[in-house]
Amino acid sequence: MKFQKKTRTLKSGKQITVRAPEESEAQSLMDLKRGYIKNTSTLPWTLAEYPKDIGNELKLMKEYRESENSILLVAEYEGELIGNIDITGSKRLKMAHTGMVGMGIKEDWRNQGLGKALMECAIEWAKNSSEIEILWLDVYASNELGYNLYKNTGFEVSGIIKGFFKEENGYMDKVQMYQRIK
Repeated sequence: MKFQKKTRTLKSGKQITVRAPEESEAQSLMDLKRGYIKNTSTLPWTLAEYPKDIGNELKLMKEYRESENSILLVAEYEGELIGNIDITGSKRLKMAHTGMVGMGIKEDWRNQGLGKALMECAIEWAKNSSEIEILWLDVYASNELGYNLYKNTGFEVSGIIKGFFKEENGYMDKVQMYQRIK
């Protein structure tokens, strides 16, 4: 589904653009994702798991571009990709009205309103341009910034799974959240 790019002003006064990524940005997008996976402990990925093959990134970008109930967006500041968000709509007919939200932000851009800008753009797209009726996501219980962002953008807790994520130093709870948008 098409997305009309949007400009947003962050808390710092910096203006960012939220838009669909171009194929030519596949390497930059992959580098962005690998960078925030490396620098956070609140994502269910390890750096070793995330593909280094640009062909995989291009394939993923194409799948989002061609899907009616999924979207991939990036945030850009002065030509640099600083964050991304995706809604992955279910391919199962009985769940095609649901979409899982995933997001990542470059470390030095966190807590500046970028997550809110990305989330608002994704929710707006889902409400106006897709068959999505319910958005859902999982968040580490230790991820207070993420949890508060999701709560402040309309998500509600639907459940907690104790000890869901296995970390090097023990287990972490998973908080499941959802938002009915239609």
